[in-house]
Amino acid sequence: MPQLEISTFPSQVFWLCVSFIVLYILLSNIIIPKISSVIKGRENEIKNNINNSEKLYMETEKINNEFEKIKKETEDQARSIINSLKESTNKKIAENNELLKKNLEEKLEKNELEINAKKKSALKDINKITLDISQEIIKKLSLDKNVNKKKLIPLIKKNIKEID
Repeated sequence: MPQLEISTFPSQVFWLCVSFIVLYILLSNIIIPKISSVIKGRENEIKNNINNSEKLYMETEKINNEFEKIKKETEDQARSIINSLKESTNKKIAENNELLKKNLEEKLEKNELEINAKKKSALKDINKITLDISQEIIKKLSLDKNVNKKKLIPLIKKNIKEID
């Protein structure tokens, strides 16, 4: 094997040192600074993104708090409007019920008066009809054609009072 031959060792060591030094210089002066600048850029980008996200989170929290506050205010206003509408509606219903009761009571009283008036007129008519019928029945049953109405009136009134 030629690489293990001692006569070629000094040249191999020389080229090893040269290539190592060139590689070291390339890595330390060109490649590593580029890599470190990329890493620092990424770190800076990450820090900026974290700061931006924290700012956005804070703004979002503020907006959420304002939203909740506005939501509560709106709900309170809606409740107060609903309650006031309920109260006004209940008042109107109560007023309408009272008016309806008064109207019904007035109509009931009016109808009762009409019924009583018609009842009285019917009773008067019944008295006359009863008197006439009784007179006719007595005429037909008796041979006497003259029936005294004055005698029949107290009897009919007495019988009608007993029925009532």
